[in-house]
Amino acid sequence: MGAAQILLVILSAAVIVAAVVILRSRKRVRVNSWERTAVYIDGVFERLLEPGVHWLWKGRGYLMVSPISLDQRVHQVRADVLSSERMPLRLTATVLFRIENAEISLREPVQPLIDLAVQAALTRLAGETPLETLLAQPPETAEAFSARLTDTVGAARIERVEITAVTLPPEVRRLMSEVERARLEGLAALERARGEQASLRSLANAARLLKDNPELAQLRLLKTAENAKSTTIVIGDDRSR
Repeated sequence: MGAAQILLVILSAAVIVAAVVILRSRKRVRVNSWERTAVYIDGVFERLLEPGVHWLWKGRGYLMVSPISLDQRVHQVRADVLSSERMPLRLTATVLFRIENAEISLREPVQPLIDLAVQAALTRLAGETPLETLLAQPPETAEAFSARLTDTVGAARIERVEITAVTLPPEVRRLMSEVERARLEGLAALERARGEQASLRSLANAARLLKDNPELAQLRLLKTAENAKSTTIVIGDDRSR
């Protein structure tokens, strides 16, 4: 093997080693269309990657990537509030939102801001609304609640929000159960009284009819005798005694 061939082999090996080193020093990152990816070097935010395939150098420090979803998210918020009658209760709201600015969301976490805004809106709504209305959940209550929230909270846009649960304290639930039970018992007693009145009215009409038409009593007696075949019925006075 000549000197030129030896030199060529050495150069080829050097190229291969350099290629391996370069490949090991790079990181392939794929960013989907529904997300963005934050790049951190030694724990410090460097930049935000747009959708596509990116190659990152790993030699400058500890490299870390963190994807940020821009899809619609569901978040529940609970708030202990007082109704307009100063009645304590807990309201649960479900929020649908999307992150609009991924970079701002890194500096200002979205969910704590949404919690604060929704809890404030629930507190204001409950303070102006009777308990009965909150329990019934009419459409105007949902509209009033949505009107108390801004469309944008921090880096997120709120797309829909609804009150999904109204929870009363145990003692209040017990009182309302007793009230409802008393109401139902009153309705049942009223229905029984109506039934008894109808029965008495029917008996009174029958007695009046028999009094005005004595032959109806005999027809009724004959009908009873026809139905009761094994029974002996004596019509008239027993004068043999």
